[in-house]
Amino acid sequence: MLSQAEWYEQFKGSAGHEEQGELKIVALDVTGNASAVKVYEEYPNSTYTDYVSLLRLNGEWRIVNKIYYSAPRQR
Repeated sequence: MLSQAEWYEQFKGSAGHEEQGELKIVALDVTGNASAVKVYEEYPNSTYTDYVSLLRLNGEWRIVNKIYYSAPRQR
């Protein structure tokens, strides 16, 4: 498990040089002030599936957790 600072450190060298890709929301489930979103991301060399948990706090949606799966892109 990584801390937020450790996670950010992994991307330090590529900051400002993000791959161009396509993101799609493939599932959304909302119950009251809780929500779960599944996002599929496709880049030239890889794909990601993100699972994002959100809570509505003081009227604003906030991300409280994110996990993901990545794989080389199948051609």
